[in-house]
Amino acid sequence: MATAVAVVGGGLWAAVPSASPDLDLTTAALHGTTLETVRPSDTGEVDPLLGAAVDAILARRGIAVKTNNLALFLRDVAPELRAEQTQLFKNLRTIGMTVTYRRAEPWTNYEAARRYGLATGTFRVSMRYQLFGTKLAQTATDVGYTYTVRQGRLYLVEDDDLDQAIGAGNQPWDFGPLQLVRRSNVLVIVNQGQLPLAEKLADQTVQMARKVRTLWRGQLQQVPVIVALREKQVLTDLPPTNPGDEPARVQAMLSPGADGEPVGGWLVIPPSRLQTFDDAQMTHALIHLLTVRLGDAAPRWLSEGIAEYAGNQQLVASGRGVEVAKRRAEVRKHALGDLTRLPSDAEFTATDSDDISWLAVEQLVKQIGVQRVTYFYRQIARRGYNDAAKERLMTEYTGFSQKALVDSLRSLAG
Repeated sequence: MATAVAVVGGGLWAAVPSASPDLDLTTAALHGTTLETVRPSDTGEVDPLLGAAVDAILARRGIAVKTNNLALFLRDVAPELRAEQTQLFKNLRTIGMTVTYRRAEPWTNYEAARRYGLATGTFRVSMRYQLFGTKLAQTATDVGYTYTVRQGRLYLVEDDDLDQAIGAGNQPWDFGPLQLVRRSNVLVIVNQGQLPLAEKLADQTVQMARKVRTLWRGQLQQVPVIVALREKQVLTDLPPTNPGDEPARVQAMLSPGADGEPVGGWLVIPPSRLQTFDDAQMTHALIHLLTVRLGDAAPRWLSEGIAEYAGNQQLVASGRGVEVAKRRAEVRKHALGDLTRLPSDAEFTATDSDDISWLAVEQLVKQIGVQRVTYFYRQIARRGYNDAAKERLMTEYTGFSQKALVDSLRSLAG
């Protein structure tokens, strides 16, 4: 029987029976009955015949999610991976989304070749999705899929080989089973059996989103997507927009376009705070969500200061003004007298960084108003690509240099 050879970037060498009735990669993908012409590429490019075959498999996955066809979703999945992939399918359907998968570059994966044989190769795949019931544009994440040839067919045998390399595998749908609560302009994802928590967070988000728009007028994405899972690792392998000891983390949803601009953001509440997450913390988190679409070039003292300012405004509005005043007095007494500069982005593990940032923004608001501070943030978030640009934009849009603002803060020490 004639044989053929297939290759995927550094792997996937296989003797494939050309006349096998199980060769199910579609005529359009094969352009014939064999893969006889497929050879390794010195440039790392994938042979178009094999590439088309993988593309056909990926297309079936997207169609299966759209049409709620589990059998089609599992058609190209190896038996040992089907239970995990079944849960993934159910999670995608529970959340509600359209999904398309696009093949990106091949990935050298010697361990997979040793595990499954030389007829094995790995691709980085762009998973593009859009959430139902939201006004968010299409966004994307990466996954790593490993295929091998068995009985003349390509099968998906691993979906997590690139988790550490590219930060894949820690999306909300990779844990499960899940449940979902929807409100107008709000989406909350929780573990199965946690509907009371989801209802509480959904109601809280609706209420605080209204107040955030009053406290800080500016852009706020239409649908806050709240992730409140027990698993600490959800979305953690991707660099969060504001790392550190936050009441919640904000992870940007990036556009699949060449510019990669955020279309919105995940708001991830850590397991340790699920039962104690209060209105002020929600306000703080929503402010970070408000700014995530504007760009990531703003200095952290500004983005963190805006969130702290709004959170403290919410505390005052809820009758906790004495608590806020006491905290302000402590910061003035202990942190401002010797202040020489605003906190750098790398210094936000320092005890006073959040407090200094809060008072810096509060001072700007007192001097030039919320509207001008908001406009300044929009400009610097998009255009503050280096320290010189940040300083120029600050002077242009606020009338303050960093030194002048620091001098103004020192005058409050006491």
